Amino acid sequence: MKDVLIDIKGTQTVDGEDDVVSLTTVGKMNIIGGKTYLKYDDCTSSDTEAVSCLIKVDPKDDSVVMQRSGTFNSRMYIKKGQRHTCHYETAAGTIVMGIFGENVKNELTDAGGKLLMSYTIDVNYGLLSRNSVEISVKEV
Repeated sequence: MKDVLIDIKGTQTVDGEDDVVSLTTVGKMNIIGGKTYLKYDDCTSSDTEAVSCLIKVDPKDDSVVMQRSGTFNSRMYIKKGQRHTCHYETAAGTIVMGIFGENVKNELTDAGGKLLMSYTIDVNYGLLSRNSVEISVKEV
C-alpha cells in the first residue's frame, strides 16, 4: 500500500438545503485484482476515537463500497441504477436505509485521480437526502 493524500468533499441535500463536509487526510491506496482500495481514519466525527474508513472501487461494474468501523459501523454499496439496503449504526440503534446509486465515475489510477459518485438515501422508501461525493487522491 502506498501513502496518499485523500481529499473528500461531500454534499448532502435535505429539503433543498445543502450541507457540505470536507476532509483532507493522509491514507493508503492499493490496487488488488483491478479493484482500488482506499483506507484512512476520519477524526472529524463527534466520537472520541477515530473511525476507520475503507472505500473499495470496482471498475468492472462501476460500484463503490464505503465502510466505516469504530464506535458505530456502516457499510454502503453504491452502483449506478441500483438500490441496495444498508445498516447504519447510531447511538439510538440500527437504521436500515436504502441507497440508490445515481452515478459513479471512476478516474482512479495507480498515481491517484478522482472518484465521483451521487446517490440518494431513503428510509421506509421515503427520500431522506440526495448526496454527492468527490474524492481526489494524490501520491504523497
